[in-house]
Amino acid sequence: MAIRNGSIVLMEKKIRSYFNYQQLTPPGGGVELHEILEDACIREMDEETGLCIERPVLRGIVSYINHANQDHAVTTFFVTRHVLGELMTKEPEKHIPHWVALSDLKLNERVPDYYKECIRILLAEQTFLNARLEWNKPGTTDKFTWTIM
Repeated sequence: MAIRNGSIVLMEKKIRSYFNYQQLTPPGGGVELHEILEDACIREMDEETGLCIERPVLRGIVSYINHANQDHAVTTFFVTRHVLGELMTKEPEKHIPHWVALSDLKLNERVPDYYKECIRILLAEQTFLNARLEWNKPGTTDKFTWTIM
């Protein structure tokens, strides 16, 4: 997560089939073969937003579990305030980056509640986020179940 001048970069999702279509979520991506996590974070931030970040700090881990199709992904969250450059839309068919004021985050209806809580914890001093987001969890009628460990 890139923080600058009291704002955070979030991505507006543009793929209609995504469950988070038109929502604002943190940038992200995958780790390439033989790539360390910090380097993947730096590369993905550039690829998705055009921003050059330095010194990302690991601040959290979230497990994403879809019980219906047995999908399970683990995401690492890094935070940095060392951000250079200007936002660029590099993949407009997939997502569009936006600066979102941290002071407006709580009331922003396009940011899912679980990401609001995630961001709050990630930005708190001396706190490490360990959470789980589950879909189609047996025994519940909720679409999503968000758990802070």
